[in-house]
Amino acid sequence: MTVTFIILAITIALFISGKLRPDVVALASMASLYVFGVLTVKEAFIGFSNTTVVMITALFIVGEAMSRTGVTSWLGNKIVALSNNKSNRLLILLIIGTAVISGFISNTGTVASLIPVAIAAAWRLKTSASKMLIPLAFAANTGGLLTLTGTPPNIIANQALVDAGYEGFNFFEYAYIGIPLLIAIVLYMRFFGLKILPNNPSNKMEDIDESIQTLEDSYQIFEGFWKVRIRPNSTAIGKTIKELHIDSEMGISLIKINHPIPTDANLIQKVSLKSAEEDHFPDENTVLHMNDELIVNCSENRIQRFIDKFNVAAQKVEGDGEFVKENVMTDEVGISELIIAPRSSYRGKKINVGRFAAKYNVQVMALNRYNKRIRGREFVLQEGDSLLVRAKWEDIKAIQDESKDFLIVGHPEELAKEVGKISKKGIISIFAMVFMVIMLVSGVFSSAMTVLLTAMIMVAGGCINMNQSYRAINWNVVIIISCMIPMGVALQKTGAAKLIADSMVQFLGDMHPTFFLAGVFLITTTLSQIMSNSATSILMAPIVIAAAMQLGYSPVPFMMILAVSASTAFLTPFGTTTNMMVMNAGNYSFKDYVKVGSGLLLLFFAISIILIPMIWPY
Repeated sequence: MTVTFIILAITIALFISGKLRPDVVALASMASLYVFGVLTVKEAFIGFSNTTVVMITALFIVGEAMSRTGVTSWLGNKIVALSNNKSNRLLILLIIGTAVISGFISNTGTVASLIPVAIAAAWRLKTSASKMLIPLAFAANTGGLLTLTGTPPNIIANQALVDAGYEGFNFFEYAYIGIPLLIAIVLYMRFFGLKILPNNPSNKMEDIDESIQTLEDSYQIFEGFWKVRIRPNSTAIGKTIKELHIDSEMGISLIKINHPIPTDANLIQKVSLKSAEEDHFPDENTVLHMNDELIVNCSENRIQRFIDKFNVAAQKVEGDGEFVKENVMTDEVGISELIIAPRSSYRGKKINVGRFAAKYNVQVMALNRYNKRIRGREFVLQEGDSLLVRAKWEDIKAIQDESKDFLIVGHPEELAKEVGKISKKGIISIFAMVFMVIMLVSGVFSSAMTVLLTAMIMVAGGCINMNQSYRAINWNVVIIISCMIPMGVALQKTGAAKLIADSMVQFLGDMHPTFFLAGVFLITTTLSQIMSNSATSILMAPIVIAAAMQLGYSPVPFMMILAVSASTAFLTPFGTTTNMMVMNAGNYSFKDYVKVGSGLLLLFFAISIILIPMIWPY
């Protein structure tokens, strides 16, 4: 027991100091419990097989799939549209919308998707983004209290109850306290928070509209968009893109093909199912049919050559940012800049645009040198030249990760989430989420298996691939939870948890249980300001359950307030990942969190102490 207390004290001290990564601290804590004989090997690694860890890991994949398929961004844009260009209304809708979304996907995924939306909306309303971003982060933490899967502490508290032999919480049971707290944060931020939130100049974030405008200023891409229709007597009918040499020889960037649905029954038999769809990144084996509409980007001379050679009709399109987002960029395809790196193997080499494009599976739309567009099909590349390319986001990311010849401007994967429209795969992700909620509410499968199945559906449906799934998982959180679960085991095994619980019982035994409830809230919220809320929940859960049972109370209200207080890290930027995410974007200081969060924390404390015993009796 003494060894366990020493390791626990050192672990908490290292968490607070921040001198080591929290996942390293958790790993060292787990290893120490084994090295000093407190736990067996099986007990030390028990966290990695825990259903809570499996569930939280799968939720990261589910949340990332929702972001990648445009669902989160689309919802964010709808929230902005409903604000009707009024900052107060935007704040309220942003808080409510963020909270609802974060009730179903990870808080970090929600905030990552909505930060650019909030900043762009603030700029349009000529207000500071710093008035929106702390409320955004706090709303995500509060929204986690609307559902069982909203945040890790909810899952940990529920599992602790089940392990102790009690019935766990229902999927929406957290909403009984979560909704009043959400109403409280809306009123607090609207009538008090707005007055004390700083009016800081915000740091620039990656914004899709601004990025498109920057590309137009550098490359003049809007000057050359055309709609091309394949006439009935066109010589292009029945030929593939490769056979037409559209890109390699004619210098035309083929952006999209709209294949109209044929009305003639005989023709329907000849045209594949794919021809009834929009092809946003046609490959070289795509066959052209009568009345196909092509969106292309090229000069007027090149489009005239195309018209003359293949007898097609062409009409100039007045391109703008909305046109680019609608036709050039999707959740799968985007545009980016490749800058020739100082030590690139292409420096000083002559390239053919068509062959270069085929090698990297990209479309080269333009070349910029010294802020001036260079036209042509063959170039001798120089250090600092920038190529504007269109490709699948995953191919752009692959170039970024694997090639030392180019520097990628911006963050392709972040822009991919901001396209602002739900893709066909987004529909799959929505149905998968509906499936998850129904299964969790009905209890047909266990919670962990339900979330895992949902993640598998999203992967199988193409909402997210396996590589993206692995990158989506916040391994830092997974390691912390997996390695801190053994500490809970050690506290129970050695009697340390019982000793702490006995001390609490001795101190609080003659008092009203509300004092014990308040003590759990204050201890948990204090720890959650300085260390992971997941680790805090794992440490506190066995102690709180043991103390409640010794006092003769139901542990249910105490586990509920444990989950609530673990989500009240409002006083520090490092209390939660979401707080850290908005700190730089809103240009906040440490005192901004204390100033805004103190009143909200007291409000949450009062509401929880009053309502929780009424809903879940002692």
